[in-house]
Amino acid sequence: MSDEMTLTAPEYLRAIPRTKPIPELILDEITRLITEGILKPGDWLPSESELAERFGVGRSSLREAMRALQLLGIVEVIQGKGTFLRQTTMLPLATDWARLSRMGLISQVMEARQIIEVAIAQLAAERATEEDIAAMRAAIRRAEEAHGDSAISGEASVDFHLALAEATHNEVLALMYKTVRDLCLETARQTQTTPETVENRLQGHRRILECVEQQNPELASKLMAEHIEEGRQFLVAC
Repeated sequence: MSDEMTLTAPEYLRAIPRTKPIPELILDEITRLITEGILKPGDWLPSESELAERFGVGRSSLREAMRALQLLGIVEVIQGKGTFLRQTTMLPLATDWARLSRMGLISQVMEARQIIEVAIAQLAAERATEEDIAAMRAAIRRAEEAHGDSAISGEASVDFHLALAEATHNEVLALMYKTVRDLCLETARQTQTTPETVENRLQGHRRILECVEQQNPELASKLMAEHIEEGRQFLVAC
């Protein structure tokens, strides 16, 4: 990462012509700056107000675009310092991510999880090692020790699902979950807003873990399907 932060908007930033939804245009422009080598991993981005002014866009549209970049791990926000370009591997997905956001991204994430994680639970129950099971137990323990703190329990929830994915010993499935980890964290935060909902989700994890320990893939996949559906129904009701 570069040592010095960019404090003023550089001259390469320009107003964006309105040819399609503004968040997508912002992402297209940032993509151009990266592909042309103007912005490189480690570079600090100008402040939100400076970017909005130079691009000629509103802050809400800019935030939507930056949120897509952050969820994909392309940029990272460091409190008190600013935003820097982290990596560009996921850049081709950025515009699609912004489009999905306006189409109800969270509900689509839950639908995708319903397909992927049911298979993950089944394979994990067949293949998990003692080390894998210990990682799942540790995630559950962290959630229990959070004492209803939704932020901490949300992260522990995602860690449980990641440990489950890694227990499949299928690198592609584990990578698929890691790719959408931040999106899963967002759904965890939205479905664990009270001590009651935290405990409900935690109980689901305990039951799935028990199936993994007992090497019961059919019940593990069934419980995972119910677990994801409960989360989806909660979001629909919000």
